[in-house]
Amino acid sequence: MRTWHADVEAKRDRLGPRVKAAIVGSVLVAILSGSVVAWEWGRLANPGFENVRIRTTLFFPGQARNGGMNYECYAAPNLDLYTVTPVDSGHLLWSTGTSFRNLALSAMVESGINVVSMSSWGEDFLPCDVGWSRIAPMQCSPESHDELFDAAGSVGLLIIPFIESRDDWALRDEFPIAADGRVAPGAVSQITNLIERYLQNSSHPEWASRWAQVYDQQGDPRYAVSLIHASSNRLGFGAHGSFAEGFDLLADEIHRITGIRVGFFIDPLPPDSNAPGRFKPSPQRTGWYLQQADSILGIQAFIPEIWMTGSPSLTEMIKWKREFSRRWAASGVPFLMDVSPGYDASIVFPASITYGFTQRWQDALTSMVGSYANDGLAFNSWNGYTEGMAAVPTHEHGDAYYIWLQALCELVKLQD
Repeated sequence: MRTWHADVEAKRDRLGPRVKAAIVGSVLVAILSGSVVAWEWGRLANPGFENVRIRTTLFFPGQARNGGMNYECYAAPNLDLYTVTPVDSGHLLWSTGTSFRNLALSAMVESGINVVSMSSWGEDFLPCDVGWSRIAPMQCSPESHDELFDAAGSVGLLIIPFIESRDDWALRDEFPIAADGRVAPGAVSQITNLIERYLQNSSHPEWASRWAQVYDQQGDPRYAVSLIHASSNRLGFGAHGSFAEGFDLLADEIHRITGIRVGFFIDPLPPDSNAPGRFKPSPQRTGWYLQQADSILGIQAFIPEIWMTGSPSLTEMIKWKREFSRRWAASGVPFLMDVSPGYDASIVFPASITYGFTQRWQDALTSMVGSYANDGLAFNSWNGYTEGMAAVPTHEHGDAYYIWLQALCELVKLQD
């Protein structure tokens, strides 16, 4: 295990000049006080979790879309679109009772997960023909979020809201400044709504402690939010500084409205790919500017290899994934190594590529976790049954990916 002096020096080497001065000050305080440096950029900051690396999985809370109307909106059944099916049908019965919610969350804890990335599809006031009921793979109603915040307390899990793109909204179309001059108004509205529901809810004050806080580069805890598909149609090629600055503008606007400091994990859509967005960030050119953004907490990519052009072979995909991960891990911004068993949405998205689900793919990603997961791990996903991404034991793959997730979490935990 490295000494705290070595940890500080390693951190200094990867940060920009503005941040290095702050780190030097922290070292001097630690030397004079005889204490150790108590925080690391991108690590958890909640009481009892201080400085622990994030081990998260994307989770779609809510009952399966089985034809029942378990919440306020009807969602058409999609069980015939599953490419993997859980062995224990209790994983499809989230809203039926607390025992089923405890089943899912206890299994996460036993796998080594400490943070749930909560799939979120818009504000709780949206009409039923907008948001989760049209596209989410489970019944991801805001009520299911309430159930998650309730149940997480009994098992000691933290939660990071994971803001999804949807049919009528995508961050890229309004980021950083919308056509009407406002700062990313849809993102502001969604995050403000989440803050009001979970940090400022007088009926459930206990929920606030379950939202994950993460240290920013100044050592200040911020409530973490993950943003999928981070790119921009509002910026032109080369606008690296404006893209990075946009996250501070977004955080400042939310602070102005709510008084709450948030920070962001972003899913950087890769340049030179099929990914949407006129501007897409690169680790080499945008990474330095992201280091300077106070609100950036880290990189949490979501299966970025899905955006590769053409029909890549497994060899090409592994090479691309390794290089993408290596470059972002070396960018100076905290990096959560994202992994998945593979991808198979051949029923719901028949034009999409299918890949993974082999020992070679699994071994390659395990190696990448060993090399690049110094800041943490993101497993995609816990219950993405329509896209073949599931950690829970399934009829198709048995418990292979659950056991794999346990092993990956152990690799990351060894560094804490």
